[in-house]
Amino acid sequence: MNQSETYKRLSAKIAGIKRSQRFIDYYESDSFAHKLEMLIGEIEKRIDDVVQGVKMITAFIETDNAVFNRADDSNGSIGDVYRIDACEAFIEFARRCEDKSWLEQIVFRLYSDDNYGIRYDLIDNASEYLPESSLQSLLDQFWSQAYQSSTEYQKRHWLGGIESIARQLNDAPLFQKARLTMWPDLSTAACYDIALVYFESGNSHTALEWLEKVPPDETFKIDERDRLLLRINAKLGNRIQAEETAWRIFRRYRNEETLALLLEVVGQKSRKQIIDREVDTILKESELDYPNLDFLIQLGRLNEAEQYIMERHKQLNGDYYSQLLPWAKTFETHKRYLVSSLIYRALLDSILNRGRSKAYFYGVRYLHKLDNLSSRINDWGGFPNNEDYKLALRIDHKRKLSFWNRYEK
Repeated sequence: MNQSETYKRLSAKIAGIKRSQRFIDYYESDSFAHKLEMLIGEIEKRIDDVVQGVKMITAFIETDNAVFNRADDSNGSIGDVYRIDACEAFIEFARRCEDKSWLEQIVFRLYSDDNYGIRYDLIDNASEYLPESSLQSLLDQFWSQAYQSSTEYQKRHWLGGIESIARQLNDAPLFQKARLTMWPDLSTAACYDIALVYFESGNSHTALEWLEKVPPDETFKIDERDRLLLRINAKLGNRIQAEETAWRIFRRYRNEETLALLLEVVGQKSRKQIIDREVDTILKESELDYPNLDFLIQLGRLNEAEQYIMERHKQLNGDYYSQLLPWAKTFETHKRYLVSSLIYRALLDSILNRGRSKAYFYGVRYLHKLDNLSSRINDWGGFPNNEDYKLALRIDHKRKLSFWNRYEK
């Protein structure tokens, strides 16, 4: 099949998508999304001419309104095809297209009619396929549209595009102007975003000024702000302020990544001293803190992690099984069977206390695991042994017959 026939065939498929009125329900959405993905893949594979490729992907993108008007895309699978796959295909063809003025017109048209907010990546990556002159031209058009907008929603749509292009051009004052035009009341998010763009454009002093506009007791975006503040102070050579910020980040959420961030500032030679001191601090705290326990395990400080849990075992919440289960497995792997059992008990207690019959399968598995671990535990350290624990379970949950029937099979 030659290129002309291929183009006609694929164009007919796109036209069919736009013309169809058949409703796509929730259960069909994944398979329909897959068909759309396959069509995009075929366009990328079969269309050699760059201009034809841009035209065809543009036509595909412009089916989005028709599709979303007749589809239940609650799971987002269809939207992802338009937002990611289609935009990536457009960008790839656009990179190789020499007629940038023509491309600029297409991009403006596509962004103008972006009723579902899924074409934004075309603007967010415009510098990959358009020269600065085209980006400046788009900025002029976007400003004009923003001033002519009849609703706040439309105005913010155009100002959002201006922000994106300004950031790509490293034009922080323009980004600032667009943001404050969009949201005149200065917010924490605005201060952070403006500071970030100034920093990325090489103006660390102004970036710092914008971060300092946020009240000291503000908690919104606190981690992002501190991480940016750390980069700014490091760039400006403010060593004392950088250390203070690095410590705040680390102590807010202790883990290997924040520790590495801290050590970059204070030096690797302080590693052992810092770890020993922080472990001691963690062990003195009365409340069980899951990130701190993760930190102990990440460091391989299993003795301390075991002590930490056993002294706070009543605070274990089995509802957080995605965290507890890996801990139980880790301790079991390292032959620390008692603490592993305490964690499995918390997981089982959670299932039975909530009466989650759909989770009884896992509860039975945990109880069998407890039976298995009990044979390897010689010293229960004052905790009820497995038989006593099971007896208490039977008393407290004697009415949950379906659970016990599954367990005894």
